[in-house]
Amino acid sequence: MTNKQIHIVSLDVPFPADYGGAIDILFRIQALHKLGFEITLHCFEYGRDRAQKALEPYTKELHYYPRKKPLTDWLSGTPFIVKTRSDGRLLENLLKDNNPILFEGLHTTFFLADERLKDRIKLVRTHNVEHEYYAELAKYASGTKKIFFASEARKLEKYEPVLKHASHILAIQQNDLEHFKTLNDSVHLLAACAPMSETVYLETNPYCLFQGNLSVPENENAANWILNALSDSTVDLCIAGKDPSEKLIARCHEISVKLVANPDEETMKSLIQKARIHSLFTDQPTGLKLKLLNALNTSGHVVVNNKMVAGTMLGSLCEIEDDSINYKQTVERLINAPLSEEAFSQRQNFLSEHFDSLKNCQLIVDLING
Repeated sequence: MTNKQIHIVSLDVPFPADYGGAIDILFRIQALHKLGFEITLHCFEYGRDRAQKALEPYTKELHYYPRKKPLTDWLSGTPFIVKTRSDGRLLENLLKDNNPILFEGLHTTFFLADERLKDRIKLVRTHNVEHEYYAELAKYASGTKKIFFASEARKLEKYEPVLKHASHILAIQQNDLEHFKTLNDSVHLLAACAPMSETVYLETNPYCLFQGNLSVPENENAANWILNALSDSTVDLCIAGKDPSEKLIARCHEISVKLVANPDEETMKSLIQKARIHSLFTDQPTGLKLKLLNALNTSGHVVVNNKMVAGTMLGSLCEIEDDSINYKQTVERLINAPLSEEAFSQRQNFLSEHFDSLKNCQLIVDLING
C-alpha cells in the first residue's frame, strides 16, 4: 500500500495515557504515524477531555462520539460496553472511504459485522478475553456491581463470535492468542505498545511501590494483598494511584503506610523512577498489565505473583512469589540490594527486542498489504 490510510476506532480518548488501554492505544497511534499512515481517529468520550492538541499531530481527522448510557442499554442483550459505543455517525464516517479499519477493543465492534463493511480490511485489537475479565471482576464485587459484571460476562461470551467477521485479530498476549484462534483463522500476537526508549540507569531509593488506578476493584484488592503481606515488615511501602476508597485510606493510615492519592503526572513519574522495588499483584491472569512493562522499564526490582506474568514473556525479568510469606522475604532481601547496571542493561535489551512499538506495528502494515 503506497497510500497508507487507516481508521482507528478507540474505546476512549487515549490521552492522557494514564491507564493500560490508553497507553497501548496512544503509542500504537504514534507508531503507525511514524510508519507513514494518515490516521482518521474515532474516539468515544466519557469524562475525559478531547485532547485535541495532543492527538492532532498524529491524525488526519479526529471524530468524537459521546458514550451515552441509557437504561435500555443496560437491558440490551448486546454487552453494555459494546452497545454504548454504537453511535450511528461512526458508521457513516467509516463508509466515507474504503480504508482499513482498526477496532481498538471488543468494545468498539458494534459495526464489525455490518454488511456495508463486509469488503473492508478490518483488524480488531483485543485487550483481554473480555468475558473472562468481567467474570473475574464479578468475583470481587458486591451488590449491583456484582450483578452487572456477571451479566456482562455472560453477554460478552455470547457476543464474542462476532470476531469471525474480522479480517485479522491482534491479541495482546499468548494465552489470548490461543483463545481467539477458536473464533478466527487469522490471529496474530501484537505486543503491547508502550514507551520503551530514553531509559537510563538511575539510582533508586529504598522503598517499595505499588501503583495503579485504585478506584478499580482489582487494584484495590491487589493493594490490600500487598498490605497484608508486608504489614509487619520494616520495608517502607508506598501506595499511589487514582481515587483510593475511604476504606483503603483508613487501612494505610492505621498501619502507617504512605498513600499518595491522585498524584499528578510528574509525581507519579518520580515515584516510579525512584522506587527500589515495584510490587505488583493480580488475581486476574487476563490481558497484559501495562504497569508491569512500566515497572520493568525502570532501574528497580519487580516482584510479582505468577498471574501477573501469565501468558507473557516477562517472568524471567521478575522475582515471582505467590506465597505472602515468601513475597515479604523477597522484598526484604531486595530492598537494600539495588538492581545492578548489568541486570538493567540485560532487561532493557530484552524489552527493546520484544516491545519495540515501531517494529511490532510493522505487522499491521504487512497484514493490510496481504
